[in-house]
Amino acid sequence: MISPAKMFKIALYTAAISVGLSGMSVMGADLAYAQKLPPPAVQPTPPQGQGKLIQTREIDVTGDGQFEVVSLVGWQSDPNTAYFDKLFIAIVGQNQAQVVIPLPGGYNPKMDFCDFIHDGMPQIYVTSDTGGSGGYTTNHIYSLKNNVPTAIPMPGPLHADATFKKNYKVKMKIQETGKSFTLDIADRKEAYEQFGIYSHGKVVKPIIVNVDDYSQLKPVDVDLDGFCELKGVQRITGIANADTLGYVTSVWKWKGNAWKLKEAAVVQTVKTSLMRPPGPEDED
Repeated sequence: MISPAKMFKIALYTAAISVGLSGMSVMGADLAYAQKLPPPAVQPTPPQGQGKLIQTREIDVTGDGQFEVVSLVGWQSDPNTAYFDKLFIAIVGQNQAQVVIPLPGGYNPKMDFCDFIHDGMPQIYVTSDTGGSGGYTTNHIYSLKNNVPTAIPMPGPLHADATFKKNYKVKMKIQETGKSFTLDIADRKEAYEQFGIYSHGKVVKPIIVNVDDYSQLKPVDVDLDGFCELKGVQRITGIANADTLGYVTSVWKWKGNAWKLKEAAVVQTVKTSLMRPPGPEDED
């Protein structure tokens, strides 16, 4: 069993090495490498900043029947901020090469474990906020089967076409499924009249309705079968970034060697009326 103190020292040491190697163009942000323990007698000078152990867990992620110590480590150039310039996953196992996986930085990083790809062992999931008004996240899944780090590709965001209709309605059609939903924006009609998009309920100057990238892409065992799906949430915005009309939600399930879309929907924000299927009254 590796003591917490030794594990923390190992994690910070590997983080320091990774920062030094971050300029290498082997795999970009997805660079992963294995390093034999113990570390060499002459240790590299750590970069300016502060390392922090964010999470750690003992769990078998390699399939050898023994627990590894899996740590999420962050590196901050300015310890007074909540932002981590770089993130690292460090995996330490008995009689195994140590594995380090550098990741992009972010806010509020979190690590979780679940079997996404149906291979009988948990994969490592890490998410972090990018910051800013968009509310985006970066998400990563890694398999460590046989102590070999393998990045699992993440599903791309859904796309939707929007059409403004009379009486302050927006018809949304999800491209990937062909299904349509209608948003009722009558509660903000004064702003849409002021911006010249509507005039007395009639469409005058339609604008582009944006469907953002993922603000959330988290593990959920939808089928309660012990395997995790991914649930995505994407914000829909209107006349301004602060004008949230609703959300596109999706559930993705791993089948074969890729993510398959299990379900998708458009959800109205609390401030506006309830969602309903489009009807004849929505047509121009």
